[in-house]
Amino acid sequence: MLGGARNLGAMQVGMLQALLGAGVVPDLVVGCSVGAINGAAIARNPTVAGAAALEELWTSMSRRDVWPVGRHRAPVRLFRRGSSVHGNAGLRAVLDRHLPPTFEELAVPFACVAAELSTGEARWFASGPLRDAVLASAALPGLLPPVEVDGRVLIDGAAVDVVPVAQAVALGAERLFVLQIKDLDAPAPPPTRPVEVLVRAFAISRNARLVHELGALSPSVEVHVLPVVEWPRLRYDGFSRSAELIASARDAAAGHLAAAAAGRAGRA
Repeated sequence: MLGGARNLGAMQVGMLQALLGAGVVPDLVVGCSVGAINGAAIARNPTVAGAAALEELWTSMSRRDVWPVGRHRAPVRLFRRGSSVHGNAGLRAVLDRHLPPTFEELAVPFACVAAELSTGEARWFASGPLRDAVLASAALPGLLPPVEVDGRVLIDGAAVDVVPVAQAVALGAERLFVLQIKDLDAPAPPPTRPVEVLVRAFAISRNARLVHELGALSPSVEVHVLPVVEWPRLRYDGFSRSAELIASARDAAAGHLAAAAAGRAGRA
């Protein structure tokens, strides 16, 4: 399961590399927001080579590939009419280059979630056209425009299910590897701007659901929450430190998996 975390989603690439390097191959992938992008890519090719290709995508991507509006113009657009600061043509082009047209062309089953803007309901996708579903799941509110699919106006799935634990279990998962980026136990730094208060309020709401779902799982479900690493401060539109994020997350996840394997061997 891959949650949402904007450009910090680069860390999920390192986690995936550690998992595949340890021989953990997914039977099912479930994703949300940037986790839907990474999840669909790895569901297309769930191998070490597939994870390497995903790393190449992240490390070669620039701000202009996804956020074509200049930094100085973006704040002005917050106060103009329209549904978003940026368009999604750049992200759509990235998805068109790296994902197949349909879910059915993926190597393993994949599902992603978006939120219906008018009702707040979760909208799950697991078949049919893939790219619009992923684009909707990753439509960051205010930054990227809502996406219309089958007559429904959809935004980022993190609004309703940032790490879709319950859905993965409903789809038959018995062993879960949770690739989420935010440390739920770490205290947040004091906000210094109104927008930081807004972001923090959103994070409290979505993290509460994840904690609840993890606590409500049946004891028969095996859960591995991969460790979160400290990351540098980044603008939402920056990709210059993706290689660093990937490497640090890969090392932390590999160490966690090795320790877990050693623990199982000791109990055997």
